Amino acid sequence: MIGRHRRELIFGAIAAALAVAYVAAASQVGPVVAPASAPTPTPTRPAEPVSAPRVPGAIAFVLRGDVYVLRDGKYSPLTSEGRNSQPHLSPDGTTLYFSRQETVDGKRVVDEQVVNARLAFSSVIRKSAGGGSEEVVLNGLRARRADGFHQVSWFLGPALSPDGKRLAIVEDDGDGAADLVIVDLAARRSTPLSRGGELADPSWSPDGKTVAVTTYNTLTPGILLWPVDRPGQAQRLAALPDGDAYRPSHSPDGRWILYTLRRDGRNDLHAYELATKRDVQVTIDGRSWNGVFSPDGQWVAFLRERNGTIDLYAMDLGTALEGGAPREALKLTHGEGLDGASRPSWRP
Repeated sequence: MIGRHRRELIFGAIAAALAVAYVAAASQVGPVVAPASAPTPTPTRPAEPVSAPRVPGAIAFVLRGDVYVLRDGKYSPLTSEGRNSQPHLSPDGTTLYFSRQETVDGKRVVDEQVVNARLAFSSVIRKSAGGGSEEVVLNGLRARRADGFHQVSWFLGPALSPDGKRLAIVEDDGDGAADLVIVDLAARRSTPLSRGGELADPSWSPDGKTVAVTTYNTLTPGILLWPVDRPGQAQRLAALPDGDAYRPSHSPDGRWILYTLRRDGRNDLHAYELATKRDVQVTIDGRSWNGVFSPDGQWVAFLRERNGTIDLYAMDLGTALEGGAPREALKLTHGEGLDGASRPSWRP
């Protein structure tokens, strides 16, 4: 698939500049920094609650293909299949949405011949953030055909609107495009906002009027702000520093876009003030990415690599957005090795 391969190549270029290894899972690629020497042995995947520093609210993240939720000083797994990614907590923190990779036996045409194929796709799953039963919200196996030519899609980056009525997703039907789609959950009606796009990482503005996404439609990745009532009318953030900007996330008050900037072989968090076009560098270590704000806007959670292992961190911003310095980041996980492609989600 041309579009998916292009996005993977872009992330591969970022990886090479970092002197890192990237791991690709379908259309999802995330940074995994390779150590100079032998990697540190990875601890056993946690199956029981693990103690962690206390931070306000709940943070969902992905560890080796499963979704974990950190709350009240402990994190626990909510899934166990090892095929899950891109978690998103509802605005009130009670419901979890995420993508799950699936496969089905089918057929495809290769070199003008029909061959048996294992077809991959991803569905959007919903469940309580406290655990329990699951519900398939969007099934990536869209049509099962008797001749084996099943219709499959990748539904990626689910993000629930502030009012809880709509879901923003990126839909990849295997035609070389990854388009932004808004799904009315009650009516089960989908509205595409782009046609033939190369998009990823949707994030709603607090007023529910705009979705920020990463765009790969140009040689340099960037950030688009997409009004949900005006298909095809996105605006690119043009005043960002030089480099590849990706994975935007809104602040709770709507003033800021938190994003990752890759420049000169380094990945760091930046915050962009929409009204003033002021840009603030939040981290300076060159190995931090996938940031999100806390519910009160005073903290950020993000992924950071140390010695070949990715962990979840949280940092009190202090006066950083007003010209001061952030406080020292807290390491929240214990070197189990988080999935670098999945952005965390932080809710009350």
